[in-house]
Amino acid sequence: MKRALCLILTVLLTFGLLPIQGNAAENPIETVYFDDGSYLTVEIITNGSRATGSVTGSKPATYYDSDGVAQWKAILSGTFTYTGTSATCTSANMSVTIYDSSWYVISKSASKSGNTATGNATIGDKLGGVTVSKAPVSLTLTCDANGNLS
Repeated sequence: MKRALCLILTVLLTFGLLPIQGNAAENPIETVYFDDGSYLTVEIITNGSRATGSVTGSKPATYYDSDGVAQWKAILSGTFTYTGTSATCTSANMSVTIYDSSWYVISKSASKSGNTATGNATIGDKLGGVTVSKAPVSLTLTCDANGNLS
C-alpha cells in the first residue's frame, strides 16, 4: 500500500496536479486523500508585504497517516522581486521536517530559474531499519509580475 502511496504522491506532485489558486492572503489549502485513509495537504503562504517590490513565500506539503497524525512536511521557500512587468526568483530553499521516526530524508535540493523556485526531496519510510518505500516530492513556487505567488 505504501508503494501505491509513493506512486500517487510522485505523480501528483511532479506533474503539478494539485491546483492551488486564489490570492495568497487566503492561504488556500489543497488536500488529496489516498485509498488507505492517509492524505497530503499543500498550501501557499506569503510572508510580509508585497508593496516593496519583493515577496517571500513558502509552499509546505504535509503528509498525514490515516489517523490524521502528521508524518513529515516538505517546505519549499522562495524570495522573489517583481516590477509590475516581470518577476525574478532570487533565492530558493527546500527543507524537510520529520515527525515520525519511521520516515527519514534521503535527499533534498532547491533551484531557481526565472520567476520560479523548485524544490525536490526524497523521503524514505523504513520498517525494522529497512527502507520499504520512498516518497519523491517535487514542489514549485512561482511569482507573477505583480508579486502574487502560485
